[in-house]
Amino acid sequence: MQMRPTFWRRCLAIRVGVARNHSVVQKRAMRIVVGSILVVLCSGPLHSQDAVALTQQGLDFMNRGQFRESESPLLQVLKLAGPDNPTAVYNVASLYHRQGRFSEAEKLHRHALELIEHESGPFSLDVAQSLNDLGAIYRSLGRHSQAIAVLKRAVGILDRSPSSELTATTLNNLGAAYYEIGQVVHSEEIVRRALAIAESRQDRGSEVPYLLSTLGRQYLARKHYSDAEAVYRRAISLLAETHGLQHPDYALAMSNLAVVYQRQRRFREAVPLLESALEILESSAGRDAPVLGVPLDRYAEVLRGLGRKSEGQGVARRAKSIVRPGTGTVDVTALRRTRRWTTSY
Repeated sequence: MQMRPTFWRRCLAIRVGVARNHSVVQKRAMRIVVGSILVVLCSGPLHSQDAVALTQQGLDFMNRGQFRESESPLLQVLKLAGPDNPTAVYNVASLYHRQGRFSEAEKLHRHALELIEHESGPFSLDVAQSLNDLGAIYRSLGRHSQAIAVLKRAVGILDRSPSSELTATTLNNLGAAYYEIGQVVHSEEIVRRALAIAESRQDRGSEVPYLLSTLGRQYLARKHYSDAEAVYRRAISLLAETHGLQHPDYALAMSNLAVVYQRQRRFREAVPLLESALEILESSAGRDAPVLGVPLDRYAEVLRGLGRKSEGQGVARRAKSIVRPGTGTVDVTALRRTRRWTTSY
């Protein structure tokens, strides 16, 4: 196996394949692809072996959607590596994003972006990745003009490398941001462009379900319920294959399908989807996590639609008690590639 030095002194970067990927070498420390982890072996004074091991542990939990369990090792790494280590800062920011802790995530992501831009220059793919992440957070905070600005900058960088695996995800986030300000037609044009890119890739299953989720929202806005149901069902099937039945992305996709049934007053079909989604999200993020807010709102409405008013009121009270910065929505359309985890120190 060849090895190549990365930006930390006395470090060797080795990409170790997991799942089906073979081991390959990568130069940039913030690079990662589906099914592989970039491991950097260092001999410096920052307890780097501990940092690598703890990061690997935290990322394993993150990949399984076990966000509460991932927090302790990733915070330990941040303490070991220091507040100006871009990898450590980035990983914690990504965790907070997934937990719905948007204000904390924004602060850390902005700092990580400064560090990465200083290290890699303003036009690197790592900068585009960080801009994409910030755009997703701004969307969740309801700050759509900021989201569109940073996402358009990311797309401009990615246009220089059109084969980048990140392009489809960033376009997806941009399309979703336009949807959220009411530009549905423009949004659909962007998302269909992204879907064509994702479908052309060999690993298309990794990106397609998230693009389908955005497309489903556009169908819902037009009351094209059969089309929305079809794309949401396909998204759920793909997420089950790639992530399993206990992953929070799978849960959020089920919650999206429940909306289709709710809008058509098919409440009995919506109930099991929402109950399963809530169970998975509670397990991964905790009972009071912001990510539960929107599914709980939907569940309360469905229960009231079934005439179960007292149960619906109880669920609504619980939903109201959850603190939700901005829109309070951790949207499945934004989640894929909102993080490029590494274990480089």
